[in-house]
Amino acid sequence: MLKFGFRKVDSANREKKKFSLRKKAIIILGAVLCLVVIVLATAYGVFLHYYNKMNITSTDDDKIVTAIDYEDDDINEKDLTEDEKRLLEQLFQEINLSENEGNSDEYESMIANKDVTNILLLGTDSRHKGNRRSRTDTMVILSIDKKNKRMTMTSVLRDTYVTIPGIGKNRLNAAFVYGGANLLFKTFEENFDIHLDKYVQIDFYNFIDLVDTVGGVDMSLSEAEIKVMNKSYIPYINKSLKKKKNANLVKINSSGKYHLNGVQALAYSRVRYVGHGDFGRTERQRKVLNQLIKKTKHLSVSELNDLADIILPMLSTNLSQGEVMSLLLNAKEFLNYKVVSGRMPVDGSYKYLMIRRASVLGVNFDTNRKYWYDLVYGEKKN
Repeated sequence: MLKFGFRKVDSANREKKKFSLRKKAIIILGAVLCLVVIVLATAYGVFLHYYNKMNITSTDDDKIVTAIDYEDDDINEKDLTEDEKRLLEQLFQEINLSENEGNSDEYESMIANKDVTNILLLGTDSRHKGNRRSRTDTMVILSIDKKNKRMTMTSVLRDTYVTIPGIGKNRLNAAFVYGGANLLFKTFEENFDIHLDKYVQIDFYNFIDLVDTVGGVDMSLSEAEIKVMNKSYIPYINKSLKKKKNANLVKINSSGKYHLNGVQALAYSRVRYVGHGDFGRTERQRKVLNQLIKKTKHLSVSELNDLADIILPMLSTNLSQGEVMSLLLNAKEFLNYKVVSGRMPVDGSYKYLMIRRASVLGVNFDTNRKYWYDLVYGEKKN
């Protein structure tokens, strides 16, 4: 009987210990879960802090306007005389331009590739601070290929003569003025069969602040480029910013590498009177973007935080919260991707046309469509 009593006590003690261990395990698990929730909530709060700094837009809000504040050499097809329209059609036939002749089913299959994200980067030339509808003088399609670990930057020349849906034929850089990102996307789709859903816009004045925030960029300049920058572009930018005319001039030593501040980098990016006009200009823009990516790679976490606080309010975008979060989480990896550059129209696929004394690029869209899809979606060899 005594042994039985001891066994009963031991059994009760064991049950008590098991209950105590379960209780401790539950308490520890609860504490861990609470900690995880707090961390996730904090992380989400930090993310919202940054996301809400950007100017979030929707392409559905973009309304088409017909009366715009544009340059004197605007070449909207609706304003052309009948004789000018006939001459234009003859020019298009002479250079054998083809439109929408590509295999659209093949292109749709490629664009459905979830490994590639295409974001249109826009630099606008507003004469006032802050993003607003103005000409997109810089258009770069940034294609992020997660499978092949590479980023492709494809510049599209602003003077490409395109059909803007609901407007008529005009320069590509006019589409954003008439109908915002929504109309610009439709213009890319109608002329190049390129479907773009996302964009990021920055005004040239904000670009100056961006470059200054990362401490400037190192660029190789020719003496000819420096002379044009100092004579035309830098004084013009200084005037717009209400700075002294001779501020920010680049001191000429010889051709070579120079450290450029924001004003100088913008001037360099806009040079079109040295080399091959807009072709040379878009190449310079890609070089500056490349340097900005390299500078960002070497920033510390605190420096990246400071950079985000300054840069994000400069941007307008239609990226969703989930898309921005995905880009931020993978930013470090993306910055180490191989960077490939291209531009449209590609050599041999265009001719200069004069319309109302304005120079535009008549383009073989089928050739350029194939070029872009091969560049972005073709087989990659890293």
